[in-house]
Formats: sequence, C-alpha cells, structure tokens
Amino acid sequence: MIKGLLILFLVTGLGFLNACGFHLRGAEKFHITSAHIQAEAADRSAQELEQLLVEREIKIIPTANEAQVIISLSREKFDNRVLTVSAVSGKMAEVELTFQVELEVHQPNGTILIERQPLNILRDYSFDETAVLAREAEEEVLREEMFHDLIAQIMRRLQAIQVEITR
Repeated sequence: MIKGLLILFLVTGLGFLNACGFHLRGAEKFHITSAHIQAEAADRSAQELEQLLVEREIKIIPTANEAQVIISLSREKFDNRVLTVSAVSGKMAEVELTFQVELEVHQPNGTILIERQPLNILRDYSFDETAVLAREAEEEVLREEMFHDLIAQIMRRLQAIQVEITR
C-alpha cells in the first residue's frame, strides 16, 4: 500500500515537472561548423577554446578565409588588487582577483557577429595571514575556476551566433 502511494506521488511529481516545462539542458547546439581562432596575448584561452570546439565537432581551420567564423581573443590578463588591510598587522586581509579576455567574432567577409568586447570575471577572497601556503593554494584554485568560467562564457556567446551554413 505504502509502496503504491510512493509510486503515485513520484509519477505525479514527474508529471508536474513535465507540465511546467522543466527539462534537462541537454547538449549544446552550435550554428557554426568551422572556425579560425586568432590569439594575441591570449594563448591559454585560445588553446582551451580550440579543444572545447573540437569536442563539439566544430572544425578548427588554419586559414581565416576558409573558416565560417573568425574568433579573435586578445589581452588575456590575470590581475589582483588589495581590497582591505588588517588594522592590527597592516597586512592585506582581502584580495580581488580579476581575469579578462577581449573577444571579437566576425566572418571572413568582414561581417561582425560579436563586436570586440572585454569579458571580465571578478572574485574576492579573504585569508588568514598566518596561513600563507593555504592562501596561495586558494588563489590558484580561484584563478583556475575563473579561467574556466570565462571560457564557458565565451562558449555560450558562440552558441548564440546565427550564421548561414555555406560549406
């Protein structure tokens, strides 16, 4: 009896989820089939982006004129600045990390699909001044997360591009 009620509630709950439009995200759909990546002081971002595009079966073309879109990445930069200083010791207590890359996407004929724009990610963290090694490890983890978040942001922008497939 209880097992039957549990199944009824489960089926009813799944029915409500389906009725409200809920569905799993599924695979990303890109409207581009080939791309050329240009990197100017953004080699790490370009390598990661190339790997992700290849995984999604988008051809990376070595010459810009033969690609469907040209993705330009430039000015990749990690930066940090002190936000607060300890009143007791005078040492920094809170730091802001910034990661920035400039993105532009255009077609070989010059049609701009995404105008040149800086993409930024900010994170701030506080740390115990007595745990210097832990602070360095935390900063490295935050930098990696910021890098991957920014690459995911670029992938979402590329996913939104609408171009006619001519090849």
